[in-house]
Amino acid sequence: MTPKDILTNPTFCPMPWTGLMYNYDGQVKNCIRSSRAIGNIKNDSIQNILMGKENINRQHSILNQTAVDSCQVCYKLEHKKSFDIISDRIFYIKELRQLPMNTYAEGQHDLHTVDVRWSNLCNFACVYCSSEFSSKWASELDQHTPQPNDEQKTAFKNYILENAHQLKHVYLAGGEPLLMKENLELLELLHPDTTIRVNTNLSQTDTRVFERICEFKNVHWTVSAETMGTEYEYIRHGGTWSVFLDNLNKIQTLGHKVTFNMLYFLLNYQSMFDFVDYFTNLGYHPNSFVIGALLDPVYLNIRHLPQDCLQYVKHELENRIEQQPGFLLENSYRNLLRYIQLPFKADLTDSFQQLALLDARRGLDSSTIFKNLYTLKETHYGN
Repeated sequence: MTPKDILTNPTFCPMPWTGLMYNYDGQVKNCIRSSRAIGNIKNDSIQNILMGKENINRQHSILNQTAVDSCQVCYKLEHKKSFDIISDRIFYIKELRQLPMNTYAEGQHDLHTVDVRWSNLCNFACVYCSSEFSSKWASELDQHTPQPNDEQKTAFKNYILENAHQLKHVYLAGGEPLLMKENLELLELLHPDTTIRVNTNLSQTDTRVFERICEFKNVHWTVSAETMGTEYEYIRHGGTWSVFLDNLNKIQTLGHKVTFNMLYFLLNYQSMFDFVDYFTNLGYHPNSFVIGALLDPVYLNIRHLPQDCLQYVKHELENRIEQQPGFLLENSYRNLLRYIQLPFKADLTDSFQQLALLDARRGLDSSTIFKNLYTLKETHYGN
């Protein structure tokens, strides 16, 4: 294979040869975007999974320029031909461009990039999250995901750590990756030039994991937040707004890249715009904001809003697009504008009922925090 072969092959992706994504339930994928796993360490060793039939079949398809069914997310994104958001396929081609071409022979695997979710350990229970991604949610609902046994987890971890010296790119997520001791073990073994991406709630910076990440020069912080003050503290249950700001200031001084990973939904239908304005006024670039519409849980969907409120959102998005902020921010606005106009069976009454259940379980009162939203309840549905 030559560099030209890679560039002219519309199905080529290095991940079946060079990477893996692991979820704490034991599932192994080529990457987070893949729609189908290649195995589970509860059933087989990681070595056998990476050299198994499922993964080798994907290598074979790619080398023959045949689309891989589980890779449709990337193919569809590339079909849109957006210059602001690239697919994971293109991202990893660029990230691993220095690897020799003989890496990509059918029937071999050489680990150079990982996305390992060791556990669902998290100190937040964000309103839109679940027990799958948050141990705090799991405790609240008494819902716990079956995991591999200790022997299987140790064998997998040893495989990752044994190959850590050659990793070019590492993605840390969770749960909350700054709290996971396994991440420190991994970070201690990485080459100083390794690129680190970390998806974090940025709630705790007094951990050795945080300190070790700060020692790397090629770091991209993806920070999850989408509103401010008391709304932030309700939505991101367990968080404190002032602590978040203090910790954000810490990473600002490092010269690392920072992106806000934001969700748009019922509770922040107005304040999301205030969040963007607040941080752009602090000097954050329009490429620092990635905003997506929340799809699940359905009761928080933005399209439950009454039509007059959706019209307000529509005009706000149109006005901001007209200002041409460019980059990921404008792309996000355009995607949201399309989304709010899609057909939807609205049921705001159910949304309030679900919020009441959440409030009762947590001893909170959302009506005192999201006053504009609850005014809609009175004006459109009565008390």
